Amino acid sequence: MNILEMKGISKSFFGVQVLNNVQFQVKKGEVHVLLGENGAGKSTLMKILSGAYRKETGEIYLEGKPLLVNTPRETLDAGISIIYQEFNLIPYLSIFENIYLGKEIRKNGLIDKTTMIEESKKILEMVGLKINPKTLVNKLSIAQKQMVEIAKALSNRVKILVLDEPTATLTDVETNQLFKIINDLKVKGIGIVYISHRMSELFKIGDRCTVLRDGEYVDTVVLEDTNEDELTKMMVGRKVSFQKMNNDYIQEDVIVLEAKNICYKNLIKNVSINLKKGEILGIAGLVGAGRTELAKCIIGAYVKTDGEVFLNGKLLKGSVANSVKEGLVYLSEDRKDEGLVLMHSVRDNIALPNLKKFGRFLLKTSDINKCCNDCIDMLKIKTSSKNCETKNLSGGNQQKVVIGKWIKSDACVYIFDEPTRGIDVGARDEIYKIMHELLSKGASIIMISSDLVEVLKMCDRVVVMKEGQVSGILNNDGNLTQETVLSYEL
Repeated sequence: MNILEMKGISKSFFGVQVLNNVQFQVKKGEVHVLLGENGAGKSTLMKILSGAYRKETGEIYLEGKPLLVNTPRETLDAGISIIYQEFNLIPYLSIFENIYLGKEIRKNGLIDKTTMIEESKKILEMVGLKINPKTLVNKLSIAQKQMVEIAKALSNRVKILVLDEPTATLTDVETNQLFKIINDLKVKGIGIVYISHRMSELFKIGDRCTVLRDGEYVDTVVLEDTNEDELTKMMVGRKVSFQKMNNDYIQEDVIVLEAKNICYKNLIKNVSINLKKGEILGIAGLVGAGRTELAKCIIGAYVKTDGEVFLNGKLLKGSVANSVKEGLVYLSEDRKDEGLVLMHSVRDNIALPNLKKFGRFLLKTSDINKCCNDCIDMLKIKTSSKNCETKNLSGGNQQKVVIGKWIKSDACVYIFDEPTRGIDVGARDEIYKIMHELLSKGASIIMISSDLVEVLKMCDRVVVMKEGQVSGILNNDGNLTQETVLSYEL
């Protein structure tokens, strides 16, 4: 029995057709994977379901009855909860206040904070998050915020739960915890819509899969009857390799960056790493292991309590601005809060860190436009125009803009923090090739990633962090396995 059915859904923005006669069904108690490249229309289809967007044509049925909703609030009341790629949490409220926002528990007409805190503890335990519910959301890591979003959704009496890239910032351990939660929800008859670009995990958790390409319905298949290669071909129209990429640019005897005895509060404890010229150095570890904190200490965003950083043999001092000036740049994992100015155009975002290239007193508009157009073509950013506000792009295309603005900086060292978060398998391949192009031009790369498939494909060495310390530095000669890396993380 279909608990949800969407028929003939069409939608356009600014004259660009983003959905054309799309169909989608979810059975009671199944995990239905929604797959497609960035800009294929997945998030738009779900925003129509949520009531955030109005469909132009088509019909939606919930439990066999027409779903007539005009606002997200009405969708929630109908039993549909959606967790988007971008968090919808209020940073200066506590966890329990975010979970019960708009549905506060009352006693004798007053808000009952004690009960909400106790109930929040139970929900947080369900998602494996051991943290005080009174903690402010702005104190949480990206992965912790993701788990709070899931807890917030579970606090509703859901019939349909939509998860849009729920594991993008989670490591294997947290992902397995999420899968346990999903399986529990399946047993209760809840329909799960699962959107992810991590191909391997789809077969672990999914029952059926619907593929969209360029806003159109391609096919629905049973996951037991297909494989990664077939799904990839349906999605991008070509074969994509998951084998380790060869790196011919490493200069083993040249160290371009060295971090010595880095300490930061109680989060980073005497960490030392080095980066060779032309190398991609991976940093792996569980959420909370200190990967991002280490990166921010290296670039000067966090004031380290001890230790030194050397770039090309020179002691690196000062702020992020000085790091950028010296040729060390950082691509944040949090594109919404740290990576982009969402209200500005694609053009402005790409130009922002590169303004000195375009003139000293007056900016050369033609040079800015050329730079922006080059990035759009190189990264295949799907946008109606370079002047389109970045907030109107899909999450994956926003991520491409973050990458685009920094690859034009001509830095000598790039720190990529979760560079393919929310990006489909086809676009990932394009970004991997661009990373190798940077190596060919003399750059070196540190890549922080929670996706071990990606780490093994791209990295020449892997630094594994655990509880703020380096637990191992592993050579990736092509024989390194996920299990080996994971053994150093746990």
